[in-house]
Order: sequence, then structure tokens, then C-alpha cells
Amino acid sequence: MGSVTPTDLHYERSHAGVPDLDPATHRLLIHGMVQKPLVLTVDDLMAMPSVSRIHFIECTGNGWENWKKADPTLTVQNTHGLVSTNEWTGVPLRFLIDLVGKDRESTWMLAEGGDGAAVDRSIPLTEEIVDEAFVAYGQNGEPLRPAHGFPLRLIMPGFEGNLNIKWLRRLKFGDQPWMTRWETARYTQLLANGKARQFRCAWKPTRSSSRLPE
Repeated sequence: MGSVTPTDLHYERSHAGVPDLDPATHRLLIHGMVQKPLVLTVDDLMAMPSVSRIHFIECTGNGWENWKKADPTLTVQNTHGLVSTNEWTGVPLRFLIDLVGKDRESTWMLAEGGDGAAVDRSIPLTEEIVDEAFVAYGQNGEPLRPAHGFPLRLIMPGFEGNLNIKWLRRLKFGDQPWMTRWETARYTQLLANGKARQFRCAWKPTRSSSRLPE
């Protein structure tokens, strides 16, 4: 068995089902603290410089059933199977940032999906994240599958699955996190002192000086 998960076996999770998006009319808006806001088509993105990289994605809820009192009929796939590895192809985030001329004061990016739940997350723009993240349109040598974000999704190596925004329709740059519903009411970790930890990830910086923006 190889390390790459067959596309049709990649785990799937969504908050409002899979939207039926037409790639001919789908657009990616890039705006906010930038010099040149852009609206890009899928064809525009596919004509840009691209990368193909193998990355795993793991759902934040992987293993959740074991943290509760799990139904004895659940299988290991049910409790620990929400992780898969694919080869993803797309446009480097750094290229898009240079294209729109991001303001140097912008240290955060909002990524928003085109599903019914409009899932959106604030992403800190460290150098490592800017170097490694990309907007994908390909999956294992084929177009993305509808359940995995067709026609566009954000790939955030090392970050929990919900930050790899599927059905990507907007990137907005700013100087602080947006505190969306998905990072306040959801996907936070309550601490013993009553505060909640947000923007947690499995990603580890490769440069000792790197840190998330305060």
C-alpha cells in the first residue's frame, strides 16, 4: 500500500453538504489590505505558476468518538479514519500575495468557502505559512472532487482540516483576525481558567524566530 490515499477513499466532512458549483462561473475574490484587488476565474488560476505537493489533511474531530463514550459498534475507521494524504496541485499563496500587492501591515488572511455554511477562518501570515500554503484545483492528477472542494480549495499544510477551506471563493487580507463564528463558537479549546485557545494547529515552524502574530 502506498502513502497516497486514492481520491475516492479520501475522508469527507462538510457543514452544509456539497455545493453544486459551476467552474465556468466560479470566482475567487482577493481583496482587503492590498494594492490591486482581483477577481480570478478558475482558468486564470490554472494559467498561473503551479506546484504539486503531497500533504495529509486531518479533520479536527478525528478521534472524537473515543473522547466520548463511543458506541461499541463503531469501527476504527469511524473513530480514527478522518485523515488522508493526497497530491494537491495549485497556485502558491506567495504568488497571489505578490500579484495583488499585499500591504506590509497585513498579518492575517480570511479564507471563505462557497458552501451553504460559508465556513471562513482567519489565518496568520507567518513566512512559513505564506511559503507553504496554496490554492489547489487538482487532486491526485485530476480536478478536485466536489466533496473535497471543487473547483478550488485552500491547502494549509499541517493545519487542522477546517482551515483547508473548501469551495474557496474569497481571500481577504487584514491586520487582525476576524473572530468569525467558526473560530469563536466553534473550533476553540476551553481552558481550565475559563478562557479559550484559538487558532491552534499541528504546524511547527521551521525557523526558530517564527511565531504567530499577537
